[in-house]
Amino acid sequence: MPFPFPVLNPPPGNWKDIFDNQAINMAIAHNMFIRGINAVYAQAEGIKEDQVKPFVFFCVSFLGMIHHHHHLEETLQFPFFETKLGAHAMEHNVEQHHEFMDRMNDLEMYLKEVQDGKVPYDGTTIIAKLDSFSDSLVQHLIDEISTLESSKMRAAFTVKDLQDHEAEFTKRLLKEVSLSIDLPLGLVCHDKSTADYWPPVPLPVKWLVKFALFRLHSDAWAFGPCDINGVVKPGLGNDSQAPSTQANA
Repeated sequence: MPFPFPVLNPPPGNWKDIFDNQAINMAIAHNMFIRGINAVYAQAEGIKEDQVKPFVFFCVSFLGMIHHHHHLEETLQFPFFETKLGAHAMEHNVEQHHEFMDRMNDLEMYLKEVQDGKVPYDGTTIIAKLDSFSDSLVQHLIDEISTLESSKMRAAFTVKDLQDHEAEFTKRLLKEVSLSIDLPLGLVCHDKSTADYWPPVPLPVKWLVKFALFRLHSDAWAFGPCDINGVVKPGLGNDSQAPSTQANA
């Protein structure tokens, strides 16, 4: 799966149906990661000296967003799903995390060394390190969607089960994410035309992020795959591409 990686097909169903929405929401999040990966690939080797600091900040923040996503899965979402789907129902997903985590950490360590002035910036190094795990990461992003398929959710959980879980997830998300980093980054990784209700946070929070906090690191967010309004930027590997046909496999 060479760059550019295609985004996932939206899972079938209605996002307002809580059973359908488990896979739909996950696919939206995963597409944010795919767009971000494509944006790093597209820009890393063309970064000028005065762009190094904000671009590296974008990359470190982006990898941190992926880390946090997987942390929430392993400590909150997957344990909840396994209460009804079975003790090892999500085990393969966690195993896939481990397949690429060390190599993703290696890229993150290099980027932080660039930030600290310990090593010079080198776009070819970023591409090489990204190449070492991007296929595994994207394959995981594809494979995980089917584990949340609507019929599985409907058979195992009640509406209240999922409503309570989503309330807990949102509460923890707002507690743990940075309003000045994670949420602005989320805005520039999400194609608003695919889900205009995203991200699933209260409207006042969205407005605060978009019209105030976004400005704190706007030089870094300029490297995102979308603009502040969620419009996909041309030339970063995310325009004119067909969605992955594997998303619902």
